[in-house]
Amino acid sequence: MQFTVSQSDFLETFSRVSPAVPSKSTLPILSNVLLKLEGDLLQLIATDLELSVLTEIKVSGIKDGSIAVPAKKVGDIIRELEGMELDFFLDENMHMQIKAGEGEYHVPGISAQDFPSLPEFTGASNFSIEAKRLKSSITRTIFAVSKDELRPALTGVFFEIMPQELKFVTTDGHRLVRIIDQKFEYDGEPQELIVPVKALDMIQRNLPEEGDIVFSIGSNQIMLKLDNITIYSRLIEGKYPHYESVIPKDNDSHLIVSTELFTKMIRRAQIFANPISHQIVLNISSNSIEISAEDIELGGRGSEKISASFNGDDRVVGYNATYVLELMKQIDTDELRIEFGAEKKAGIVRPIEQKENEDFMMLIMPVRLN
Repeated sequence: MQFTVSQSDFLETFSRVSPAVPSKSTLPILSNVLLKLEGDLLQLIATDLELSVLTEIKVSGIKDGSIAVPAKKVGDIIRELEGMELDFFLDENMHMQIKAGEGEYHVPGISAQDFPSLPEFTGASNFSIEAKRLKSSITRTIFAVSKDELRPALTGVFFEIMPQELKFVTTDGHRLVRIIDQKFEYDGEPQELIVPVKALDMIQRNLPEEGDIVFSIGSNQIMLKLDNITIYSRLIEGKYPHYESVIPKDNDSHLIVSTELFTKMIRRAQIFANPISHQIVLNISSNSIEISAEDIELGGRGSEKISASFNGDDRVVGYNATYVLELMKQIDTDELRIEFGAEKKAGIVRPIEQKENEDFMMLIMPVRLN
């Protein structure tokens, strides 16, 4: 195996697949990237057995071949050879030699036969979604995915696919996010998928600015062919909880407040909150909202009031400041709306205006006041 390629082109291509390499694995081969050369086309493949990615690059091929090379070592040395022309040569000892200028580096490889094969993808159905809408929906839902491995269904994003709408849902038990894409069209049978976070992160990294993205759905996996990368991912098995039952239907009291001012107030109050509970207190009246926090154990208290509009009875409610701030990052309108119902019930957060053909809401559970 022998080829020549520029450092910038190879590094860009290598960086597309390296995020799929697991940081820890009981199988040493998975810490490698497979290089496979045929003519002037070099394929790069990485997998953790749940997520597999394939990309290609044009090189000056001299001799065909294949080898699995350690991802970290190759990535580290390539990054340090900025602006150079790289010559790759696989010797008889299964070492990949990389020559750049006056430098020569030897990286031990592993036989390509030991590298896992790409998943066989059969029996697929397809749906498509605009790249911009997909990227926006992933960004606004992925932060609320649960990290509790004892509840695997909650560790991914739930896709509910129906003929006239596509729903994205995530929850960690403290927050719930639901986006309904009403521009969506699909002519197949309704489907439900739970897509792992790592796969969605990989998809998001490689989405084009424009165009439609086609998802191919197999029996237990999905596949996407983007401009410069093919992504395979297993789906998370299990039934997603009946999330609709936890969304309040009678939150009739509405608070409208400046998104920027509200966010800044929470950041300042959080400085004085207990470092474990992160509790802040909202004291809401018809024309103002006061946010306060106090750390009884360590001392210190902060409070601040701004104008707001509220159509319900005065109330006091507590929230985890960290959770609230993560919700605020998803609001891109000047004002936001928080809908309240009965005491101790979840509050619903929405942008003051919805995007065209979309329904976006976030739910947050209150905390018990100290």
